[in-house]
Amino acid sequence: MYAAVKPLSKYLRQKTVRIYDPIFTLHSKCTIVILLTCTILLSAKQYFGEPILCISTSSHTEYIQSYCWTMGTYILPTESNSSAGLFLRGLPPADFNRSDLRRLMARDQQFVRIISIAEGVGPEKRGVTKRLYLRYYQWVFMILLFQSLLFYLPSYLWKVWEGHRMAQLCCEVAGAIILEDTYRTRLQMLTKYFRAKFSSIHCCYAIKYTFCEMLNLLISQILNFWLMDVVFNGFWHKYIHALAAIPVYDWQLWNMMSSRVFPKVAKCEMFVYGPSGSPNVLDILCVLPLNILNEKIFAVLYVWFLFIAMLSALNILYRLALVFCSHLRLQLLRTHLRGMPKSHVREVLSTAGYGDWFVLMGVSINVNPTLFRELVEQLYTELMEERAGLHASSSKRQLSSAHYTTNNNPQEHRSIGALSPTHADRNPSVPTLTLMAPTLNLMGSNNEIVSIDRFCDESQV
Repeated sequence: MYAAVKPLSKYLRQKTVRIYDPIFTLHSKCTIVILLTCTILLSAKQYFGEPILCISTSSHTEYIQSYCWTMGTYILPTESNSSAGLFLRGLPPADFNRSDLRRLMARDQQFVRIISIAEGVGPEKRGVTKRLYLRYYQWVFMILLFQSLLFYLPSYLWKVWEGHRMAQLCCEVAGAIILEDTYRTRLQMLTKYFRAKFSSIHCCYAIKYTFCEMLNLLISQILNFWLMDVVFNGFWHKYIHALAAIPVYDWQLWNMMSSRVFPKVAKCEMFVYGPSGSPNVLDILCVLPLNILNEKIFAVLYVWFLFIAMLSALNILYRLALVFCSHLRLQLLRTHLRGMPKSHVREVLSTAGYGDWFVLMGVSINVNPTLFRELVEQLYTELMEERAGLHASSSKRQLSSAHYTTNNNPQEHRSIGALSPTHADRNPSVPTLTLMAPTLNLMGSNNEIVSIDRFCDESQV
């Protein structure tokens, strides 16, 4: 048995790079291991013997057992509003005597079934008495196997959609001791990665993970509940009464209530035709040994399924709070950055959306804490440098625009002769440079050199 279950322990080993949160791990890994272990137990014939044993008046015992195993068994359901139940509730145990029991047995066949053979087994009127067929008994291990595949579906989808992104980001830096060259190389790579504009990719990454968490909730609270309730004939509302008997150590109540879902004794009916063709009905009593194990297995699974369904619902509420509350995201990231100022973390997250934060949190879980702290510090430093550069370039553009406006304003246009006196007044220490305009002379009609001013005056005359 240990050799059969041992390979399942490898599935529970913690991976180098973790891509699931604890609740996702409980839902998709621990539940699968529990279900597969129960499947192996139920299929181990050498530990629990034959799955069905039947007795009848016929001598063909093996044939009858195969027939009842193939065609199925049934029980007679106990009805809560029967006269026997009313009689039992209305009359104290001390008031019973033999004549009362005989009178009740003659009046109510259901009470005869309760006290004579077993829960759900007793005399019946063909075509009148209601039957409850145990259609699950031969397929319990297949049902458990199907449930394990159902719970594995979200983790498989996330593993495909994740595409080893986290493994590529966090490889070689998860341990406590890292080579210096590897440390610097991976730090530079991670800084460059988070400085790049991957917000849309990270948002899609986070949405896919949230979808898988919602799929966990859908499977654990709706599909699984519906499946077990249909297959096991009202499992959830019947078996709660059996579980309620455990804390008070009422094992008689436990046997009676658990037998309504997993009866140890059941009925089987087979027609045998005589030599002349007349049918004879064989009333067969069958023992179902596997239900001794089924009632214990499903008592554990009942509690476990309720537990993970509650955790899945709380996890969805927690995820919604993270999406809409940036302060909560800030506090969670700070738990991995002890000693780092809160203002630095806030500045880093000011330009990051929920998807960026989600990937950053995944990296914080899978890398060395010192490297992650230095990574965030590096992101903060580069962000401040980028903002300072943007501020400086903006100031330069404003000065250039103001200078251009001044030079193109005709009211403030000055001649080339000298610097503005206001400028000289504001800066007395700066030497004033005077630019003399060149003098232009012209040749007169009598070969006399005249100035440009005189030439203009004579031309006007």
